[in-house]
Amino acid sequence: MKPFAFAKRSEASLASLSAKPAKKKAVRKTVENDETCLQKHQKQWLDKTGLWSRLLIFHVANERKGSIGAAMHFKRMGVRPGVADWLVFPPGRAIAIENKDDEGEQDANQEIFQKKWEAAGNTYILVRTLDEFKAVINGLVMFG
Repeated sequence: MKPFAFAKRSEASLASLSAKPAKKKAVRKTVENDETCLQKHQKQWLDKTGLWSRLLIFHVANERKGSIGAAMHFKRMGVRPGVADWLVFPPGRAIAIENKDDEGEQDANQEIFQKKWEAAGNTYILVRTLDEFKAVINGLVMFG
């Protein structure tokens, strides 16, 4: 009986068999393309300028990720989906600021919150950059 003969393969074809599929190049998160990064930079700017301690402004942590049990707990506690990222209360006013990255769009819950917020006579602003956020906050400080 003849021994089984393996066909010879070139080094290139052997390398292609053992090569892993090319990974998609990760996009670096920046203030321009990531809402979380934008939010952190906004808070840093508020701290650096001293506006954090001068204004009644805060972030509403309503987009928690976790177990179903945790989601039910927060829902029972009154967490409302769609609330804007920042709520600002200059004297006599209420302003909601929603962050979106360069391509982001509001989801249905955010649109519902915006309609309810504006129906109550409040202002709702969508910002996409740190500079837009700075302009909104500086405008509130200067003009109320």
